[in-house]
Amino acid sequence: MDMLWPYHSSLETIAVLAAVSGWSWMMQMGALSRSLTEAYLRAHDLLTTEGGDD
Repeated sequence: MDMLWPYHSSLETIAVLAAVSGWSWMMQMGALSRSLTEAYLRAHDLLTTEGGDD
């Protein structure tokens, strides 16, 4: 069991779980911000090219 979970104290366990959850939250927020930015840029492109370039 020491090979799978080498942490013995509860403080180390809490620190590891906090690091994992923080990393997970950061990845989700990064994906959300990328998708919102992409949606904004697509909408902006549609608005600027809708009138035609003639």
